[in-house]
Amino acid sequence: MTTAQQFNPVAFKRTTQEQWDTAAAAWAAWGPTLEEWLEKATAIMLDLARIGAGARVLDVAAGAGGQSVAAARRVGPVGRVLATDLSPVILEHAQRQFELAGLRNAATRVMDGESLAVERSYFDAVISRLGISYFPD
Repeated sequence: MTTAQQFNPVAFKRTTQEQWDTAAAAWAAWGPTLEEWLEKATAIMLDLARIGAGARVLDVAAGAGGQSVAAARRVGPVGRVLATDLSPVILEHAQRQFELAGLRNAATRVMDGESLAVERSYFDAVISRLGISYFPD
């Protein structure tokens, strides 16, 4: 009889980061297709979060940043979007998307979505489109 292995959240996060670092380029290459598939869900998420002009938005587990770009367009030049993710490699793709879209109101920061190091009460809204499924807790 074998004993079940205990879940290790630290190892899970390390493995998840490594996997996304490896898959980042392919995920970003599929970006236009993914955004088309997720466009309606993204719009609904942003509507429900009441993201509009001037808002400050935190995107947790942002990945390549498609929804961050959509949020940055909505908040306009006086709003702010911070895209966070465990994977620094995938955030490079998000930063590139911001630059290609001419968005100066969006930035990236490597951060664990379960241990957010942000100023309390600074953000008007927090979004996460697909990333929350990677949080062990």
